[in-house]
Amino acid sequence: MKNLTRQQLKLGILIILHLVGLIGLSIEMFRSLFVGLSSVNLLLTAAMIFDELQNPDESDRLRVGETKDENWLRPFVALSGLFVAGMGIEILGVQTGFPFGEYQYGTVLGPRIAGVSVIIGLNWFYLVVCAVAVTRYLTKNKWLTLLIAPAILTGLDFLIEPVAISMEYWAWVETTVPLSNYFAWFIVSIPMVLFYLKMAPVIPVKFPAQVLALQTVFFVVLNFLI
Repeated sequence: MKNLTRQQLKLGILIILHLVGLIGLSIEMFRSLFVGLSSVNLLLTAAMIFDELQNPDESDRLRVGETKDENWLRPFVALSGLFVAGMGIEILGVQTGFPFGEYQYGTVLGPRIAGVSVIIGLNWFYLVVCAVAVTRYLTKNKWLTLLIAPAILTGLDFLIEPVAISMEYWAWVETTVPLSNYFAWFIVSIPMVLFYLKMAPVIPVKFPAQVLALQTVFFVVLNFLI
């Protein structure tokens, strides 16, 4: 049997975790347990995406025409920059209601800073990486990437919102998610995507795109199950 590649092993683990998560979250008696484990899943996913920045697959680089930058510090700068930016805009949102609208995080996603779950900063990091990866299959043009990747992120948030509200990840003051949230997601994502394009040593494609596809299916199915 052919040995599994690093990417295949990581993807296999995530597929298993998401399948188990779907089952657990769809069964009422186990839901609270699996909701509490969500932050672990997000942390593991972020770690795998970060590993991809540090150890990109050679076929990815060849496919998109990238050359490897041996500056080992760049993945850490990309991670920390997107984490800080994500946490910063979320703290602003929670404390002031701008730019997303008025909302508050629950306690199920773990420790919070100024009302924002710390794991959300990592969530911003890996979602930006994944959105750019999918966009890379469509175009390598920077300006188109700055439009398409934020649109992908906004679309994913549209899928996440009903699930997150049901699982009490966060709650909106309004009875429905305000349109300002989706508009803000698109606008806020643009400088984050630009920062990532500038700082990433390479732009990994295959694995992050697979992760985004997996999470899209996960949330589509959950929207029907919950």
